[in-house]
Amino acid sequence: HQVIEHITNLAATKEISFGSKIPSERELMATLGFSRNSIREALRTMENMGIIESRQGQGNFLVNHIGANLSSVFSMLLSMEQTNYIEISQLRRFIEIGCYLLAVKSAKKEDLACLSEILDEMEQVKGEERAKLDKKFHDQIVLISDNHLLELLNEALSGVFEMSKYVTDEDKERLVCLHRNVYDSLKKKDVSEGIERIREHYNIIDRNLQMLAEKYKGVKAQ
Repeated sequence: HQVIEHITNLAATKEISFGSKIPSERELMATLGFSRNSIREALRTMENMGIIESRQGQGNFLVNHIGANLSSVFSMLLSMEQTNYIEISQLRRFIEIGCYLLAVKSAKKEDLACLSEILDEMEQVKGEERAKLDKKFHDQIVLISDNHLLELLNEALSGVFEMSKYVTDEDKERLVCLHRNVYDSLKKKDVSEGIERIREHYNIIDRNLQMLAEKYKGVKAQ
């Protein structure tokens, strides 16, 4: 904890920044008065947390891989059946509603233009390309919110599963319409309408996930 606090203080005072090299093991030992083994254990923990990256022959660098690490944690929880896709979807629902509320206040013309371009493309394609644009639309809403913690959580959850892969073809068309509805609501700064369309979007996702879960249980029982 003291090593992490020391690195955090260096970042706070602008002595280091993301992408820059942190003090060597020898320097940390001299500054903090810990043994080499203690320093190495602390650095290993920080690397597992996604805070630093060890580069062979170069040293340790300050990075921001926390989102990817959180995604691994969620994946592990799924594998151990400590959570499920429906709970993941519910968490994403809450995050996106929060992001929409913030986006209503902060959305600029260029942000809306970007969303409009994504939607225009989405309505022209299908399959894998549409799935990519679907994710891009949701990510853009989160970016417009300008909340870094929500961005981090979104990144982690997006790495766990792609929502559009778990819905029927009929529902996929409905989801495209709902994306357009969310955009229109955001453009008008209509809070209640936008939230209602987001809820409808995730209700479709959850319904399809529930159907898959029941199908899986049936197969497992056999």
